[in-house]
Amino acid sequence: MAMVPSVRGWLHRRMLPLWILSACVVFLAAACGSVPQTAASTGAPTGSQPATHPGGTTSKPRAVPPPRSCHQWGCRARQTVNLTHGYALALWLGDDQLNYRSRPVVELLDRGVAVQWWISPQGDGWNGSLSCRTSGPDPNCDLIDSLGMHADLAEMLILRAGRLAHPVGAQAITNSVGMRAADLNGDGYLDVVGISNDYRPNFARGHNYWQTFGYRDGRLVVTGCALKHRNAPAPTHLLAGACPTV
Repeated sequence: MAMVPSVRGWLHRRMLPLWILSACVVFLAAACGSVPQTAASTGAPTGSQPATHPGGTTSKPRAVPPPRSCHQWGCRARQTVNLTHGYALALWLGDDQLNYRSRPVVELLDRGVAVQWWISPQGDGWNGSLSCRTSGPDPNCDLIDSLGMHADLAEMLILRAGRLAHPVGAQAITNSVGMRAADLNGDGYLDVVGISNDYRPNFARGHNYWQTFGYRDGRLVVTGCALKHRNAPAPTHLLAGACPTV
């Protein structure tokens, strides 16, 4: 009978390390299961990543020098318009109103770096302005410039995939000054409002008409006209009335 306590003590001394080992294993398992799911452990974005450009890169683009003709015309940056995603347009114009070879020059800037230069095929090159819209399907701008003594010119530029595009048919010309750009139908693309003279019997004594051009499928198309009364505001919608013939 005296052996029973000793046997029990022996068994207790033998089982004690196993019990301690099992407790450690349970504790470690619980600790591992309670590790918080941080952004780093789940692969979720942490907010510290640099914002990427639409082109898929954060590196600065390569600069493109201005065209030589711009230097020859003595053009200077006169207007800058911010677009979206770090893009902007700068309009360069000359000072010499007797230089009939000069043209307006548009610079495309990507995060402050000149990546493209576009020279208008028409326009006087010293009297232009840019109007832009960025809330539509594509950022788009109308370059409006004088074209000789009386006429005005509008040319549309569209920013697509980081490049300026000028559809061949996206231009409008009137035989009188006073052209402006506006989105007249709410589609996100700029339309044009101009003034046309019927030259009856001549320009000085002729009648002036509002004339609207709507942007459709890469073209600025005449939609209609309306007689322009003195001091009357410009139309806020595309016109559909008959236009005078010159």
